[in-house]
Amino acid sequence: MKRRAWGSAAAGIALLVVLTGCGQVQPVALTAAAGAGEPSVQTKESVHTYTGKVEGIEEVTIYAKSSGRVAKVFRDVGDAVDAGTPLFGLEQEELAASLQMAKADLALAKSKWEEAKKGTRKEEVLYAEAGWRQAQQKYMDVKNGKRPEELTQLEAAFQSAKTNKELAAAKKERIQALYQQGAVAKQAWEDAESAYSTADAQFLRSQEDLAMAKQGATQPTLQALEANVEQMKAMYDKAKNGATSEQIAQFAAGVEKAQAVVDNAEYQLKNATIQSPIKGYVSTKNIHAGEMISPSTQAMTVVNTEKVYVVIGVTEAELGNFAVGKEVDVAVDALGKSFRGRVERISPKADPGTDTFTVKIMIENKEGTLRSGMTGGVSL
Repeated sequence: MKRRAWGSAAAGIALLVVLTGCGQVQPVALTAAAGAGEPSVQTKESVHTYTGKVEGIEEVTIYAKSSGRVAKVFRDVGDAVDAGTPLFGLEQEELAASLQMAKADLALAKSKWEEAKKGTRKEEVLYAEAGWRQAQQKYMDVKNGKRPEELTQLEAAFQSAKTNKELAAAKKERIQALYQQGAVAKQAWEDAESAYSTADAQFLRSQEDLAMAKQGATQPTLQALEANVEQMKAMYDKAKNGATSEQIAQFAAGVEKAQAVVDNAEYQLKNATIQSPIKGYVSTKNIHAGEMISPSTQAMTVVNTEKVYVVIGVTEAELGNFAVGKEVDVAVDALGKSFRGRVERISPKADPGTDTFTVKIMIENKEGTLRSGMTGGVSL
């Protein structure tokens, strides 16, 4: 049996040698069939890497709410901040003064409103009534003309004023002559000049009063006096009756308006100190103390990196490889390590410039290892 088996094998080898030597067939690799339990050879799947940038989950550009000069900058690039942390402040002197003025106007408006609600005080009513009756009496006196005894008094006053003027004129001329001779000081001449001017003015008034009393009041004068009586009567009625409901409502509206001005002034003063709206780190600072800024000035940027996105672009053909919630590995060469992330957002529309869909992969970053702007590679 052994000899027969060996003989068959030898015959086979001899046949292979003969065929090779004749050049009729090329040599081929011979492989043994895999036995039971042995692994078969697998074809390695292709790996595609998507490169993207790291972004903070929140990034806010900070603006001032009004124009002004920067008084102080409290934080710089790299500083950690909480929501509400002061970042910088504007000068507040003018804003504080405006607030004080607004508060004073509000106090005045409230006072007028309270007085209107309480009504006019008794002494004010009596005072208004006396003014009305006095105006009425004057109108009647002028309208009816002066009585004989009053004309006599006016005539006497006129003669007295005339005499005083003549005496003052004579004294003036005498002092002037002495002054020109150097016998009296200049002050004496100026006093005499002033005394004459006063006496002349009194004489003219007396002359006009006497003439008006003799001739009687003109129609325009009576009309003016009558209008004054009506005005004083209206003031008396207003004091007696107090403010109307419409007037009280106007005073109340004045209080509301003044309060709104105070609220706005307080708002402006409060917002002179600009605070961070989020927790994170100051990533950019474009202002310095002493500079003028406006509401359009990009003063600072604050980024929250407790969680970060790795943002990649995916073609339409590859979009099926991603789904919200899918976990992937993100390699960051700058750190020499990989991070486990989860697909958080997939854009419903392709970017018109690149024809790719934006995919955001979220990574926990509580230790702050990843920084906004780093490059990350997502392999699938």
